[in-house]
Amino acid sequence: MPSWFSKVFKSEPAKPKPVIQAPVRDIRSGGIDLADDKPPPGRHTPRKVVYAPVLKDAGGQSGRSPEVRIKARVEKGNRACAFLLDRPVLEGYSAWFPYAEAATESPLAQALFAIPSVDTVLIHGYTLTVARKPTVFGDWDQLAKEIGSAIRAHLLEEKPVITHAYLDAIPPEETIRQTLQRVIDTEINPGIAAHSGAIRLDRVEGNTVYIEMMGGCQGCAASDLTLRQGVHEAFRSALPGLGAILDVTDHAAGTNPFYNQLPAGMR
Repeated sequence: MPSWFSKVFKSEPAKPKPVIQAPVRDIRSGGIDLADDKPPPGRHTPRKVVYAPVLKDAGGQSGRSPEVRIKARVEKGNRACAFLLDRPVLEGYSAWFPYAEAATESPLAQALFAIPSVDTVLIHGYTLTVARKPTVFGDWDQLAKEIGSAIRAHLLEEKPVITHAYLDAIPPEETIRQTLQRVIDTEINPGIAAHSGAIRLDRVEGNTVYIEMMGGCQGCAASDLTLRQGVHEAFRSALPGLGAILDVTDHAAGTNPFYNQLPAGMR
């Protein structure tokens, strides 16, 4: 059994508790608009994807605002924040940088790592997801302003986001697909099968991977831990140049999740 599996699954299922989604915040050149429309206590709030709109110029033609509009969404757990832009940042591929030294092929990621609190950077499509260092606490207000300003300045100056060398080093989609399927078959699924779970490779686009969690993993409160400490680590160990790893599972449809609520020892 993989070592990550024993760390994730080690307690009995507990009773469910409500999940409250973090508010969406709109960062503009003048500051940050704090959303206070929190859902009522005790109500489940479904997860949803927020897309930043593509702006149009006064003449009615498709165009983009010179401001670079950005929406910021604090992710569950308060460790990371997703910045959704009104224009694509990296099309067709994605780029993951777990620390500053790994970002030598991304001028944009280097600009973000220059902010002392930034820990990891993921660039994908219209979105940049930034995690802060584990020693940084509190709300995201000031840090989100810094990150939003750095992203805006970089794009307005039309500096490169990723170098050609980084893109040239990305393996072909079929190589990614075969490698990850082997990891799923030999490392991941044998471990989570004990809890009636399974991972399915849905598709590969560029170096972005989409997976589906099935069985006891669908709707399981430990699914995020399984992704971060199991799937992500196993995938990135096998393919260091992998970009975003996205979960396409409809967790609300899970009928037999292994955990309805994370036990105290796993929180």
